[in-house]
This record gives sequence, structure tokens and C-alpha cells, in this order.
Amino acid sequence: MPALMYLNGRFVTQDEGLLEMQQMGQSIGGYYDTERTFDGEPFRLRAHLDRLYNGIIYSGIDAGLSIDEMEALTLKVLDANRPLPEGSELTITQLVALSQPETPDDPPRVTVAIYCQPLDVGAFGSSYIRGVKVVTPVTYGTPSTGGSDAKAGSPRQLLLMTGSSGHITECQGANFMFVCDGRVKLPNRRNVLPGVSMRTALELCDSLGIEVDEAEYAIGDLYHASEAFVSSTRFCLLPVATVNGYRLGGQTPGPVTMRLLAAWRNLVGVNFIRQAIEQMPRESGPTGSEGQS
Repeated sequence: MPALMYLNGRFVTQDEGLLEMQQMGQSIGGYYDTERTFDGEPFRLRAHLDRLYNGIIYSGIDAGLSIDEMEALTLKVLDANRPLPEGSELTITQLVALSQPETPDDPPRVTVAIYCQPLDVGAFGSSYIRGVKVVTPVTYGTPSTGGSDAKAGSPRQLLLMTGSSGHITECQGANFMFVCDGRVKLPNRRNVLPGVSMRTALELCDSLGIEVDEAEYAIGDLYHASEAFVSSTRFCLLPVATVNGYRLGGQTPGPVTMRLLAAWRNLVGVNFIRQAIEQMPRESGPTGSEGQS
């Protein structure tokens, strides 16, 4: 059965919908948000929609749908693309985009689309085991991510950005936190785009009794860290192996990261780490670290 999507009041095949969107003219802005499923069920859908609607309301864009209607349509799109093969997961995206008006006197056209895509969970398998590399532009310049990034695939190497004052903020497509003396260090949220996964990680810290310090941190502070991790919708939480080539702590993932990953698995009721490892490309299979899943 072909994949189905919602587009401007209609359910169409995804091929038809994407072709129609290409023919609508050049996009001049808009907002989107993406969730993932666990065992076929969307995770924190409403929190993602709250963030989406905060953006479109702030920008004065009328999606023509209430947040409740957007939520109901998202669940309908997800239902239309079920059942999923065993072990498979999806991402679900809501897009509210503005296109060039047909004439200069017309208002911009608003396109509302909701669609699903397969989530390649196997792309994260080795990163759960070996961790990811983080580099800062001060040291290395803008690095290559090896052909993929936190939003689209396995983020083997991530750029950690800094604000105008030189303090660390977030990674491309992911929030960043590090650990010193068993306490999680969170870059000041005024300087980052707080993700739903970041909020989930902080809630899990609270439930586990892990203290969180929020402040402005310099790059040099990272070299005193015992561990670090990045959070994003697709992979939830990935351990950081190195910062600018400097290895953090004695093991990857570190003990705090492992506790958070275990709590996340319990929260969603799916061992997403094992799921990812089992679906890793055969040539890059695990190297004796399966016990950490």
C-alpha cells in the first residue's frame, strides 16, 4: 500500500502530495516539527505541536487548523500508514509553509502537510555503543558530519556551536549536555532552542535524583567533563566519545548517560538501543559492547 499523507484538506498518496508541493512555487518561510514513534506510537506528540504552534502564532501564520485538529489529523495519517513491519518505526512531520502568492497583491499561500517517513534506527546503532565526536568551530572550523547529521541519520561527528560571548550553546540538530562530578551541566536555555528530547532528559534527571546545573559554560569547561551526551528526536540520547579529539571519562557511554538511557527505555516501553543495534548495517556491527544496551 502506498504511503499516505495529508495535504491542504485532503489525504493523498505521498508521491502525489510531494509532487503537488513542488509545483506550488517557491517557499518563503514557515515552520515544521517532527516526532518519532516507539513501537508505532508517537512520542510526546502534543509537546511537539505546542512548539510548532508557538512558532506559527508568533509569526501570525494562520494554519486553518486548531492544535487539536492538527493532533487528530496527525494520528489519522499515522493510522493510514499502519501496520508497520515488526521492529520498524516512523517519523511524523507537520509542515506549515508559506509560498509565493500568485500575484503581488495576494497574500502568501499557506500549505499544511502531514507525512510519515521510515526511521532508519540502525543508523544510530554504532553511536549508542561508540559515542559521537563533537568538535567546536574555534578548534576545527566547520567539520564534515560524514554525510549525515542529527536530523537525518547517524551523527558520527557534530559541530558544537557557541554564542556571541563564546559560551557553548547546542549542536547542529541536537541539544548538548555534559557531566562533572555526577552533575549534569546544561548550557543556558536562553541561548539555545530547547528540544522536546532535552526536556525529556531533564525530567529523567529529576526522576533519578541527578542534579542539573544551568549556566554559561566555556569550551574549556568541557575538558573537565567525565561524560557528555546529545539529545534529539530521532535517537533520543547519544553518548559523546570525544570533544575536539579529547576523550571524556573512562568509558563510553558514561554511567550517568547509561542511567538516562535505561530510564528512557523504561519510559517508552521499547528497548530502542537493542532495536538500533539489531538493525545496524552488517559491516559495522557491534564490537563486544552489546551489554550496554
